[in-house]
This record gives sequence, structure tokens and C-alpha cells, in this order.
Amino acid sequence: MKLVKFTTDDNPVFINPEHVVSVRRGMKDTAIQTIGVSYTVKEAPEMVVRLLGAEEVARDITPALPKSIDL
Repeated sequence: MKLVKFTTDDNPVFINPEHVVSVRRGMKDTAIQTIGVSYTVKEAPEMVVRLLGAEEVARDITPALPKSIDL
């Protein structure tokens, strides 16, 4: 079992890459959603996905819908 160490506000946290569901960028920090818990870490999202073993970074490029849709 491989564990990766990340920095949080309080203490370092060790995460198993096999249990990670998603990685999302926030305003200041990065959110890592695992099977059971969500962590907020200080590292950049690109660094997090590389440390977790991803070869590519999948990005959501879907444009946001306008607030009102006129039909």
C-alpha cells in the first residue's frame, strides 16, 4: 500500500492514492475527495495529481450556463 503525505492546516495527512475519487481546486487550497472523507491540502492541484500517480490532468472545460435562458 502506497501512502502520499500532504500538508493541511493542522497536521500532515497520509492518503492512499487508490481511494481518491476527485481533486478540486479551491480559492486558496486544494480539496481531495476520498471514498470516506474530504481533505483540504495546501499543495497545488497539479502537484497533487502528480503525487497521486496521474499521468494526465483531466480538466472540465464545459462552459457555464447563463443565469437565465430565454426560449
